[in-house]
Amino acid sequence: MVTDGAFVCAATGVQGGAVARQLRALDWEVHTTTRDPSSTAAQALASAGVKVHQGSWDNTAALEAAIAGCDCLFLNLVPVLTDFSAEFRLGRSVLRIAKAAGVKHVVYSTGYRFPHMGPTDFMAMAFQPKLDLEQELQSAGFRVEILYPGAAETGVFTTAMRHSTTLIAVDHDDIGAFAVAAFQNLDIFHGQIIDLISETITFENALEIMHRRTGRNLRARYLLDEELVEAKKTNPLLVLQKVMRDFTLDRDVKAEARKWGIETGSFERFVEREERAFDETYADVESF
Repeated sequence: MVTDGAFVCAATGVQGGAVARQLRALDWEVHTTTRDPSSTAAQALASAGVKVHQGSWDNTAALEAAIAGCDCLFLNLVPVLTDFSAEFRLGRSVLRIAKAAGVKHVVYSTGYRFPHMGPTDFMAMAFQPKLDLEQELQSAGFRVEILYPGAAETGVFTTAMRHSTTLIAVDHDDIGAFAVAAFQNLDIFHGQIIDLISETITFENALEIMHRRTGRNLRARYLLDEELVEAKKTNPLLVLQKVMRDFTLDRDVKAEARKWGIETGSFERFVEREERAFDETYADVESF
């Protein structure tokens, strides 16, 4: 088992934070970078024993200093909607620095493949850099407000999906659990690509859980096709929601996770665990 240390990208975020916390619980040395070490999230990481270095993904010197001495890397980048090529460019730079520093093992949180979308479709362009970086990695040898503007104030989720649309729910703690398991069991996970899904749940059922758990009047407004034409001009992520409308998944995702020795969570347990965040997000929405 590797014990020398891990560099976790975006540890102040959701996925990276889950990985960092779980590694620290195992007494691993964890490093990360952030633009603002004084932020609440960065301070919480530092309190947990994470070595927080000031810097960004395009700051080569900061990355070299933070990654030095690490054996493992959790690579997790966010698409830059104004420049889709940036994610691949920055990710390749992180990989180059990590390889030069002697990092031997990488867990990469990549994206979903859209086989029925053309190369110029919005979501295909957004996720393609992740897939390109996935190839780069293999060849190298080792919030609600964004999707649903206004929901936090009104409780109304304006969506291009249908009430019966199947959502792919991925708990960031499950991502952390798989990343940690991979670092601990290198021989088992080496070279593996895992389609991680915590649970599948309909859009309406997910809203019902949030409605019941928060005690807030959370509800959906399902856009008609003619409404969607205009709405997607200001919210291009509605395109993804439309693609997901009739999505189905004929697989036992819980059983697949158990094959790796991990029991995934559920959306209801996620909402229960993150109760404080949900209460803060929907504090302005009327109670029922």
